[in-house]
Amino acid sequence: MATLHPELVRRDERRIGTGRDEIRLFAVIRDEMLRLPYFLEYYRQLGVARFFFIDNLSIDGSGEYLLEQPDCHVFFTSGSYGRSRAGVHWLNSLLDGYGESHWIVLADADELLVYPQREQANLPRFCAWLDRSGSAAVYALLLDMYSTLPIRDVNYHRGADFRTASNYHDDTYFLVRRYGFPNPSSAFPPFEHIGGPRLRLCFSEQNARSVWPRLKVKLARRALTATRRAGLFKQHKTPTVATQAFKVPLVKWRKGNGFVNSHRLNPVKLSPVTAALLHFKYFQDFGQRVRDALATGEHYAGSAEYRRYAELLEKDPNLSLAYAGSVPFSSSKGLLDRGLIRTDLSWTSSV
Repeated sequence: MATLHPELVRRDERRIGTGRDEIRLFAVIRDEMLRLPYFLEYYRQLGVARFFFIDNLSIDGSGEYLLEQPDCHVFFTSGSYGRSRAGVHWLNSLLDGYGESHWIVLADADELLVYPQREQANLPRFCAWLDRSGSAAVYALLLDMYSTLPIRDVNYHRGADFRTASNYHDDTYFLVRRYGFPNPSSAFPPFEHIGGPRLRLCFSEQNARSVWPRLKVKLARRALTATRRAGLFKQHKTPTVATQAFKVPLVKWRKGNGFVNSHRLNPVKLSPVTAALLHFKYFQDFGQRVRDALATGEHYAGSAEYRRYAELLEKDPNLSLAYAGSVPFSSSKGLLDRGLIRTDLSWTSSV
């Protein structure tokens, strides 16, 4: 077993079996009691056998709640979420220690995995097919879900299906090729989705099918960072690259695997079947989460996305994410029909 990250302290004493057929889920949490009951219910029903949580300074009872769950293992840390690359350093340590040779799910407490035929086939069945097909991971669109109400009027009830409060998403996403710069081999996965409410509202100039609007921000950021480090230019504010609308949340974990950030890992063989992670960020606690992110500065690019949210909410306290292109979620088939996820004949014919 790999040595755990020195900032992690295990809080439970439950035995962890060695059965390789277990599907295991790994997550970093902080104050997620609003979402945890349904999150656990959803993934238990999907077929996850065991959960590994890293609790980063929760004060709402999340850690205590998880310690009461018979299938959960809890690791505490008071370390910096930002300096750990959004928890990735902690997660890679746990994955090497408890994920090797297992199919693992990497998901935040506000993310639900949906793959083609999910309603007919549970996760063990899907992963068995992935094994037979020689695939090592599944790409997923990070699909932001929201209500047609103003965000502050959303009233999600703990334990309920997340979709009862936020069942809409954007219809238009572009699938584009990724270009690694300056190292082409870093372009994994080789494609990504562009779109969604975060790009619409927070990074509108980068919400385009063409490469240049996104590439020029990356080039400018690298150039300014390099000149500042060389002492040639002291400007502190650098352009922010838009957050990525994809993740690789389902992986057959092997020695040598490692997540680079919370969205992508080292190159592995992707399945032709893709999935979606339904992302439920915009509940009634969103305003407080924005304030917390601004206070800590621990999120991506010094919480740049949250600064933009704060500006939008200050300008319009009744901010809603709904627009003319909003559509309701219905099922995995609905996502397939809209071209937001993809399937493969050998998978559909096996269900």
